[in-house]
Amino acid sequence: MKKEQRNKLILKRKNFLPTLVLIFVLLFSIAGLIYFTDPSPFLIFLFFVLFFAFSFFVFALLLANTKRAILISTIFTIFLLLIFYGVGNILNLLLLIGIGVVVEIYARFKK
Repeated sequence: MKKEQRNKLILKRKNFLPTLVLIFVLLFSIAGLIYFTDPSPFLIFLFFVLFFAFSFFVFALLLANTKRAILISTIFTIFLLLIFYGVGNILNLLLLIGIGVVVEIYARFKK
């Protein structure tokens, strides 16, 4: 029941359709960037920016909470950056998730 109410709330928001269109535009731009270009430092930076924006909008739409979406997107982007540099493993992922949980708990009690 609670899940149905949350889904109705998300669908009633005014920015649902533009956000969904933006998510698909970002997804296709990431796919096009990967498929059609050769890696260069600027394009690698652009990939991480596009990935952060894509994951932010996806999680903001799913969670209906922009602060948590920023936190989760930052964690995923940092882990993807660690994978790019060759040091991304399960321990680093768990540490990043732990930092995210601590930040969320701190933000909740800070109010």
